[in-house]
Amino acid sequence: MTTHNPKFDLILDTITDGVLVVDSNGVVLYANQAAEILLARSPLIGQSLAIPISPDKNSYQDINLIRPNGLAWAEMRSSPMEWDGQPGYVIALRDITERKHMELERQKFVSLADNSMEFIGMFDMNFIPFYINEAGMRLIGLDSLEQCIRTPIQEFFFPEDQRFILDEFFPRVLREGHADVEIRFRHFKSGSAIWMHYNVFFIKDNTGEPVGFATVSRDISASKQAKATLYEADQRKDEFLAMLAHELRNPLTPISNAAHILDMLKLEDPRLSWAKEIIKRQVMHLTHLVDDLLDISRIARGKISLKKERLDLVEVIKSVLDTARGPILAKQQHLDVRLPEQPILLEGDSVRLSQVFLNLLDNASKYSLEGGQIEVDVQLHGTEVEIKVQDNGTGISEELLPTIFDLFQQGARTLDRSQGGLGIGLTLVKRLVELHGGQVTASSPGTGLGSTFSIRLPTIDEAAAFTASETPTPSPNAGTRVLVVDDDADVRESTALLLELNGYEVKMADSGAHAITLIEAFHPDVVLLDIGMPVENGYQVAQRIRKLPNGGDLLLVALSGYGRAEELARSQEAGFDHHLVKPLNFTTLCDLLSEWEVRLGRRVADSRLFDPKCAIKLN
Repeated sequence: MTTHNPKFDLILDTITDGVLVVDSNGVVLYANQAAEILLARSPLIGQSLAIPISPDKNSYQDINLIRPNGLAWAEMRSSPMEWDGQPGYVIALRDITERKHMELERQKFVSLADNSMEFIGMFDMNFIPFYINEAGMRLIGLDSLEQCIRTPIQEFFFPEDQRFILDEFFPRVLREGHADVEIRFRHFKSGSAIWMHYNVFFIKDNTGEPVGFATVSRDISASKQAKATLYEADQRKDEFLAMLAHELRNPLTPISNAAHILDMLKLEDPRLSWAKEIIKRQVMHLTHLVDDLLDISRIARGKISLKKERLDLVEVIKSVLDTARGPILAKQQHLDVRLPEQPILLEGDSVRLSQVFLNLLDNASKYSLEGGQIEVDVQLHGTEVEIKVQDNGTGISEELLPTIFDLFQQGARTLDRSQGGLGIGLTLVKRLVELHGGQVTASSPGTGLGSTFSIRLPTIDEAAAFTASETPTPSPNAGTRVLVVDDDADVRESTALLLELNGYEVKMADSGAHAITLIEAFHPDVVLLDIGMPVENGYQVAQRIRKLPNGGDLLLVALSGYGRAEELARSQEAGFDHHLVKPLNFTTLCDLLSEWEVRLGRRVADSRLFDPKCAIKLN
């Protein structure tokens, strides 16, 4: 064999492995270009190399190479041979530096992983695992690494999640270098789901190219179960609150109706008038408590939304003052109000803003003694309006002031609970004001020295005149027929009597079947229908009514102790025009009926008028 065969040299110089021929002393007799590149020495021929060689047989080993730029690794194969009649060896070298670095990193990774209780694994770019730690294998029900290696990564997940993992998740890992997701692993033996926080990053070679993936993932099944339990408990709480509100609102309706009936009968006995006013105030107080309790639950879950419109804040406050004066005067307290003469325009929900101001006025009255002083002051400051509600009542202690707006926060209470409450009113005020883009603050010189609540809201930077919408005034109408359907006799009869005293022609039904019969005989214009009836609920009855001849022409009004978004949606689906929440606001009902009469009189087929401050329209 000769070292000067051009064809032989050409062949060896085209391969990427290094090829050497050395004599028995390690002196290089031949080297191709790949060998010179790998050893970073040129020329190599004539140089002595300290390479370990087995003298009598073929050998295979990994060796360190010392190069000017540092250590390298090579896979070496050697075999005895003669070169130009001299004994020597042919040596083939393959650069495995990158692989060795990966193996070293892997060994570090594995040494940590083997002692970890997390799910730790590595897999190649074809999604085939080559390492999973013991804890990981136990977690998913695999018995050996050999079994893991035969199982593509996608099979670790449920079939419905596999497309997401392959088509969305891993491409994101490659784009961003890392990604994590909460996803279910499949237990290979039981088939049960294991919720994991799946945290994946790609493994790179020394050029930065991805060569595989690694994961350090955590079993979050326990926390998922805890969250599910909390969610279920929250759902049960919401259902309980809704049922509680329903059960409280049902008896409030006939009580409120009875007070209105006493009003209309105009009985002269002053003691009767006194008792009637007590009933009205306490019904209003209980209604506010129920509404606040449900609203704070909605706000806590982010399920409350504002129905914003352009409004005059001065008119909203005037309306609230008319409602709040009764309880204030009952305690012989003095109310001093300072309002600007010009309108104050802003974008807001009049119902929710009324709720805010009524809560603050109720709070001021509740925590002030008889004969106390309450002041309301409204002033413009540039693009904001400030509303101050000040009293000279019991004040707020220094310790309580920083947490006065926290949920269920209450000051000191006496045994008689004369200043009792649920501790949710001020929390509701704060959340509603913030939803309007404003802020509320509280201040007090100290216990017994009164308190001041200040609200700042953004105004609309327009000087255009504001015209308040007019609500039709209810008037007796003997031509409108109303059917009242409710299984509760007190609600049914008191509502019917109120309508009759206002001049409406009224019939009553105590069930859905009875209502259908009366509709066919009585031909009402309006049906006031309770939702929570036995046998056949109001939703089912409404659907039956809409299928009757001319059933689509009726004004169908739901009356319910339930007022959650779910119930409103169901009412709309069932075909109701409006949804009134108990206790029945009779003025609201009369407004709806008057508007309906206007619609009938003008024959405006597609116009359903309603007062957004009083009723919930369902389309």
